[in-house]
Amino acid sequence: MDFQCKEFELNHSHSTMKTGTDAILLSALTPVFSPEKILDIGTGCGIVALCMAQRYKQSKITAIDIDRNSIKEAIDNFKNSKFASRLNTFQISLQDFAKKSKTPFDLIVSNPPFFTNSLLSKNEKRNIARHNITLTLEDLAIYPPLLLSSNGYFVIILPAKETDDFISLALNHNLFCYKQYFVFDKICKACKRIVSILTKSEISHQIIKHNIILRETNNNYTEQYRNLASEFLVGL
Repeated sequence: MDFQCKEFELNHSHSTMKTGTDAILLSALTPVFSPEKILDIGTGCGIVALCMAQRYKQSKITAIDIDRNSIKEAIDNFKNSKFASRLNTFQISLQDFAKKSKTPFDLIVSNPPFFTNSLLSKNEKRNIARHNITLTLEDLAIYPPLLLSSNGYFVIILPAKETDDFISLALNHNLFCYKQYFVFDKICKACKRIVSILTKSEISHQIIKHNIILRETNNNYTEQYRNLASEFLVGL
């Protein structure tokens, strides 16, 4: 296996996107409650879906992705886990899934394509995974509210420079941000990505904001990050 977590192992060599800090952060920062049904948009190798299965012991998780190799690898990773009976996968776009699904989800999570204005590479699959060619910020604002239960949460991690645009788009579709985590590689660096938690219920107060620092100046992980990631990662 390519990657070892506390309660599961997985391979990621055939997926368009590999495991990484963003997937762990997204998983560790989901709300503490008891969702019955969870949707993972753009599952890749399935790491976020597996983290959701570990964290929410009674939940059923649906994982979708448009990439065939990613879905095949996610299926294998799910089958090899103790959570297999609670995990389902579909090779389908978010747009098509939203049109077909009749199931409301209590929690939707996504670590979506990141780069909108950067140069494309020669690798088409990586372009699809890393750029919003097939999944735009507007898609992420339009479709999750259609799939989210009335008291559900949508948790997404995006680059800092794109988050404001996304929050504005989401607001246009009656999806309201109530909490954000600003992620800094080091205290002296600029914020590069933000985890946002949104609901369909309009929030009267200002957005609750927290800062997360990943590494000390000596490059060691901070206690803050170790405490967050220790739920899933070994050897921190």
